[in-house]
Amino acid sequence: MKDYKSTEERIVLSSRMAAVKEDILQRVRPFTYREKTQCCPVKVENLTNPFVAEFAEHPDSSYVINLANSIVRSWMETPFVIFENEAVVGITRPEYAVKEHFSLGIRGAESVLEDPCMDRARAQALYHRLAPLTKRHIAEEGERILGKTAFRALEGDALFHAGGYQGHTVPGYPRLLENGLDGMLELIDRYAAVHVKDQESADFYEANRIIIRGMSRWLETYAGTAAELAESGQGSAVQRQYYREIAENCAYVAHRKPQKLYQAVQLIWCLSLWDWVDCMGRMDQYLYPFYKRSKEEGDVVSAQDAMVSIVFKIWENGSHNVTLSGRKPDGADATNELSYLLLQILRDIHDVHPRMSVRVHQDSPGEILDLAVQLWAEGMSDPTVVSDETVIKGLMKIGTPLEDARDYSMLGCQEIEIPGKSNFGCEDGQFNLAKLFEYAVNGGMSTSDPTVRVGPDTGRFVDFACFEDFFSAFRTQLEYFVKIFCHLCDSGQEVRAANFAKLVKTPFTTGCLEKGRPHDAGGPIYNYGVVETAGLAAAADSFTAVKKLVFEEGKISRQTLTDALAANFQGYEKERQMLLNMAPKFGNDDDDADAMAARVLDLFWSECGKYRSIRGDVYTGACSLLAGGIGFGRKTGALPDGRFAGEPLGNSIGPRPGADKNGVSAMLNSVAKLPLEKGVGGTTLNVVLTSRLLSAPELRTHIASMIRTYLLSGGQMAQITTANLEDLLDAKVHPERHGDLIVRIGGFSVQFVQLDESAQNEIISRYN
Repeated sequence: MKDYKSTEERIVLSSRMAAVKEDILQRVRPFTYREKTQCCPVKVENLTNPFVAEFAEHPDSSYVINLANSIVRSWMETPFVIFENEAVVGITRPEYAVKEHFSLGIRGAESVLEDPCMDRARAQALYHRLAPLTKRHIAEEGERILGKTAFRALEGDALFHAGGYQGHTVPGYPRLLENGLDGMLELIDRYAAVHVKDQESADFYEANRIIIRGMSRWLETYAGTAAELAESGQGSAVQRQYYREIAENCAYVAHRKPQKLYQAVQLIWCLSLWDWVDCMGRMDQYLYPFYKRSKEEGDVVSAQDAMVSIVFKIWENGSHNVTLSGRKPDGADATNELSYLLLQILRDIHDVHPRMSVRVHQDSPGEILDLAVQLWAEGMSDPTVVSDETVIKGLMKIGTPLEDARDYSMLGCQEIEIPGKSNFGCEDGQFNLAKLFEYAVNGGMSTSDPTVRVGPDTGRFVDFACFEDFFSAFRTQLEYFVKIFCHLCDSGQEVRAANFAKLVKTPFTTGCLEKGRPHDAGGPIYNYGVVETAGLAAAADSFTAVKKLVFEEGKISRQTLTDALAANFQGYEKERQMLLNMAPKFGNDDDDADAMAARVLDLFWSECGKYRSIRGDVYTGACSLLAGGIGFGRKTGALPDGRFAGEPLGNSIGPRPGADKNGVSAMLNSVAKLPLEKGVGGTTLNVVLTSRLLSAPELRTHIASMIRTYLLSGGQMAQITTANLEDLLDAKVHPERHGDLIVRIGGFSVQFVQLDESAQNEIISRYN
């Protein structure tokens, strides 16, 4: 391929990489497995769980030392497999019942309590060593604050989920590349000399050494495996040469920092695997110097093949995000040849992984967005596009220096952070504004058990004389619950900190070694909290309807509306139609409806911003709910926007499914009016662009211009679904015909036919 920018030409794989692709297609796992990185391609019988064994065999060692040794042992006991033709090596681990995870610490620890070969007392003791603090800690705090009865009612209402996923972060791949593994050991020793004061701090630094030394051993073992295969006489002469190249490459980066691209991609794949194939950060930036050197000076593997190799590994194993383009820390445009090459490889794969995001700013070259639109036109939902203008401004408002704000990265399902320097919480919790609206209507009484008071008594809806009094009740409920919510999010963080959940990320995150503090205990430089937002559109549209039809025009009485909601509109269809059709809805470029949405969202995110995560920095907003809008919707009653009880709330910051009637441009204009700079945890928008809208060059040019305008005028993020409605409907009846039909959930892409029926119906509702 002469020009990676081209929307007309497609990348041509080398014969070697084409063979690798065909092999992967034979063993690639469905979406769910890849999303959870459950992708070990070999079946391992009679597994001895290294986590249970390590803790059982060393009862006197500290938790963090046992954890580090368990992680290394699990990798050293994973089969060392080299597939034919591949250049970059390393496979995921078998699915142990007990295994560490960057969100929870050791997960599955409770399984030891069910081991029939272990007596009860010994099992309990081992369990407590594996899990120093469990998520039960969050519930205990909730019960302490509210009392058991009220807290259990609150859980039944599903107002919020506190102490949520708290997982994804981007480790410092540049730090690894600049130091190499031996250099990382020197870095650990340098900071240990300053901070080791007692056994606890000594164990912290030694645990980091164990991880680094383990990575070196793992690479050395792969080097030995490849060398043995080369000398065994197996395979063709060409394949034996590949084995020799792999052996030399792995042996080199086992200790030394890379000089060429082939070395660099093997080293970052080692970290990525050990980091649960989480998020790769700004790959086109930190790999570009190696790419350029290999192109200019030559390499064992061509520069294109090296990049295809690492992207194929990400594809098969489910890395959660790669970020492209945007601004450099000095403000210059960061787009380079790798930005385009990575999109072209993604285009060739045409799957739901890798997940890629393209940053867009005022000076972005038109070709990068044109190529993104071309991928959408071909039926893909990646890449997501993100606004540098909104995100950088938002990060600076919460105290991030300009250079670091410009260096932000996407991660997880469209969250945001500063790579290699941060722990933004990544879903510290989720909060349902539509449920809070219900509390304002019923004066703080539980909706799952109306005999239990969960919030303050702010009066019943029938008693409010004017709209502002009602909105004030909502504000009071919000202030009360946000304080509790943020505290419980902190309790979840205490669980992660006690369990050293991000031990593998720790040495590669600036601040942790420098402070002598773990990743989940405020070690990184930046430690903002992130609050996921559910039900904005439903709450805002309900306020708009109440304001207009009840308090201003008097077309529906307060008592009638209260009765209609309680009856789920049974017997009140006339009132429901009035609510649906006589009050404006967010998402149609209506100033009144959009102003209400902005008011509600600003109130919520500003209230969250009054509190600091125990990691150290303020809570900020986000909205990337995956299927959370469906789950929260099931627990939310009928609302004055005309929504029936139980219907989905939507999984992004956009209008409620089916409420936007005035086209894509109007919807984008509405969302751009929101205070999205306060939602720099990552606030995404689902955009439906059917393939007909992208079917001709002039239409694709129009779409590129429309998306650019949205991103430069206040929008933050857009993720695209290009499927046509008739294809979705046919796929429900004939899934075998539509295996490549890709859609967007609230943060990730997935083949439509792999979704359950409720998720499929939610996506179809976006077309109504």
